[in-house]
Amino acid sequence: MNIDQAKTIYREARECVALVSLEWCTFYDVEAGRNDICVRDDLTGHAEPIASLLPECGFEDRRLMTKAPTYLRAAILLAEAAFTRIRVLEAELAGRKPPAPKDYAAECAMKCNDRLFRIYLSECHGVDATDSERINTRVRSILAIRSRAELNTDPAAKARWRDLKAAFDAWRAV
Repeated sequence: MNIDQAKTIYREARECVALVSLEWCTFYDVEAGRNDICVRDDLTGHAEPIASLLPECGFEDRRLMTKAPTYLRAAILLAEAAFTRIRVLEAELAGRKPPAPKDYAAECAMKCNDRLFRIYLSECHGVDATDSERINTRVRSILAIRSRAELNTDPAAKARWRDLKAAFDAWRAV
């Protein structure tokens, strides 16, 4: 793999991770006698199988497959933090003022007022898009934050916002 291929794969991974379930888990299917990788329904808590693991699947392979969304999100979060740090250091070396940090809270507030984003929230997240307060409350719930200000201070919340935004962009592109 070369750097151009890696960049393409990185972009694909960012889009993909925004669309997959937050976490996968494993359950043993007694009737079938095998482990399944499952996703949980956010509303019911019910685990739905998405893949079956054969008995020949080793522990480390099983762990990688089960934790793939978490590992990928962590890698992307670390890469994004590194990219930001590199931009700051490059600006300092060049004698320029470092770029101002992005205001994700303001970006989220603007998106919540965007008509197309509201349609996306309604169609993909079951949000009542007719009421601004319900939209804001549901977006905070989706992002697991109490206040949009956390988007500027908590790296994990920032990553969840970028994932939601990427899922919206992917939905919009279809």
